Amino acid sequence: MNTIIFALSITIVAGALGACAPVQLARSDVDGRIVCNSDRMDQVERAARRENREVHWINCPLATLRVAS
Repeated sequence: MNTIIFALSITIVAGALGACAPVQLARSDVDGRIVCNSDRMDQVERAARRENREVHWINCPLATLRVAS
């Protein structure tokens, strides 16, 4: 009886976790997508800290994702 309940609970938990898994993005989904350029933002913020300045972002710098062939 306990084994059946244990097996059933593992199945339910595995199903719930599987339902929460992110969908794999295809090459066509990613190529050409415009996103915030976090690398450029990091460079600007590091330079500002070195120069003892403040940075207030209104809009983030944009980057277009390209998938290598």
